[in-house]
Amino acid sequence: MKSLTALLRSHPAGTARGSMRNDAAAALAAFAVVAVLANLVEEFTAFEWTLWATQAILALSLTLVWGQGGIFSLGQAAIYGVGGYTYGFWAINLADNTGETVTAVLAAIAAGTIVAALLGYFMFYGNVTDVYVAIITLATSLVLFAFVNSTSGTAYRIGDAPFGGYNGMTRIPRLTVRLPGAESYVLTRTQFFLVCAAAGLVIAVVVRIIARRPFGRISVALQHNELRTELLGYDVRRHKLALFTIGGAIAGFAGALFAAWGRFISPPVFSLAPAALVVIWVLVGGRTSVAGAFVGVLVVKGFSSWFGGASGDNEPIVLGLLLIVIVLALPGGIVPGLGRMRSRISTTLAGRDQPPAAGGPVPLQNGDDVSDVFPHRSSEDRGHRIAVQGVTKQFGGLAAVDDVTLDFPSQGVSCLIGPNGAGKSTLLALLSGQLRATSGAVTLDDHDLTKWHPYRRARGGVGIKLQVASIYAALTTRENLWLACYAKSRNIESSHTRSSELLAWLGLRGDAERPAGTLSHGQQQWLEIGMVVAGEPSVVLLDEPTAGMTRGETERTAALVTEMGERASVIVVEHDMEFVRRLDAPITVLHMGSLFAQGSFEQLSRDERIIDIYLGGRHADAAGE
Repeated sequence: MKSLTALLRSHPAGTARGSMRNDAAAALAAFAVVAVLANLVEEFTAFEWTLWATQAILALSLTLVWGQGGIFSLGQAAIYGVGGYTYGFWAINLADNTGETVTAVLAAIAAGTIVAALLGYFMFYGNVTDVYVAIITLATSLVLFAFVNSTSGTAYRIGDAPFGGYNGMTRIPRLTVRLPGAESYVLTRTQFFLVCAAAGLVIAVVVRIIARRPFGRISVALQHNELRTELLGYDVRRHKLALFTIGGAIAGFAGALFAAWGRFISPPVFSLAPAALVVIWVLVGGRTSVAGAFVGVLVVKGFSSWFGGASGDNEPIVLGLLLIVIVLALPGGIVPGLGRMRSRISTTLAGRDQPPAAGGPVPLQNGDDVSDVFPHRSSEDRGHRIAVQGVTKQFGGLAAVDDVTLDFPSQGVSCLIGPNGAGKSTLLALLSGQLRATSGAVTLDDHDLTKWHPYRRARGGVGIKLQVASIYAALTTRENLWLACYAKSRNIESSHTRSSELLAWLGLRGDAERPAGTLSHGQQQWLEIGMVVAGEPSVVLLDEPTAGMTRGETERTAALVTEMGERASVIVVEHDMEFVRRLDAPITVLHMGSLFAQGSFEQLSRDERIIDIYLGGRHADAAGE
């Protein structure tokens, strides 16, 4: 996980350009070494290495999709096969006329992109969960395997290119180039290997660049906490689709190179074994590491070739033993594991101590004034009024919220109280879009939000702090705040500046580079509040903001919430009645999902019905005796 965090450090423009130059220099150095070796070994060895290079490119597609975005796909090999077959159809039909097969490679990339986009659209916009993504991608592979395997008849052909059924497609042209006004040129095996190696290194550098850009940071964020990412205002479904589509383009490209390498492609490319092998390569090398894609293929293929020989009879045993060793010795994969070992050795030699343990209340800077980080609103922009009209939310036959109508002011604090199961958190989830109302409407001024997804509501000015601190535990404190700031500004530099201001305001400047999961409970609660404030919301939903806080932290939170109410509509769900009393705000009582009572703290504290709800009639009678 440390390698992933290191990948996502905040990069000023100069540092980012320096990292890009370093990556390009490393890629050029690697290519120079490969070029020397390719001219020293026999042509057959270069031919075998070409296969490994195409498989490394395929592994890079899964590194992007799974390592960065957390989308566990078992369909990369299937898209690889689609690219290979597309290259075969295009090259067989048109290569004789055009004198080149580069356009066939482009057609394979397009096919991989389209297949991934269509499959991803139905999965992500169909709200398929992670487990079912793996099942659907694997099922797609097996369906393609069954279909292509049954296309042995002469009727199954596109132009002059037959599918070939279980015998596969043969006579696929090699990679051929043709410059304008020149003759066609078929690459030799050594030249083809160098092209594949260069392509793999270029893709690796591009994937590294993507990882450093906001797109890559958001990808890692949704991998670690998809709900919080959407609540910040990111369109998670579109982002997943884009990531999966890019991975499909890379896999389709690898498939084209594979078909050109072997001049043959057959249905087993869609079977279970290739689908699993891609995952094994990435796991062995390290799924969060770009270099791990190359290392994983080299280690697995090298050991399989060494111990299994040409027949490969021992390959399953070799793979099994290799996986066991990697899981036990280097659970994150070879490259991240070696990186952690090097980091520990460097730390030991430098004599640096570990970061101090977090603890104590969270101090606020800048005079404890929320106005330094919360947006000022002009008299014309008085915030937004959020309301629910006749909202009901049913789970099966149970109504968690039952015909509730509430209108919250555009500025000021409002409290929701009630016993456990009263429907308070469910109502907040309906306001933020986490849940869709069974009936009724949620409005923000004149806009009907009822069918809006959480990211649209967040962009519209609705921010929420959840009951249990919802942060990116594996990312640093600074990265958490940067992601929240970027969701609002969409500007890299201003997000750096604002996240630094928020770190100072929260008193977390000294913990900026620590994983957020190592902060104390109170600090995590404050961090999430800071992430909500970073979005400059006009409506702030706080679900038990003082849970687990010390008395000092609770008192400061009450003052902060009051200050926030001067600039936004703040709706607080809380069980701590002393905290509610300090807020001195209008209170709404929910009971069994329905609106029960409204009033001030003093009014409701004298209401015997409220006492009976919280303590029960028998307890109230016993107290009277």
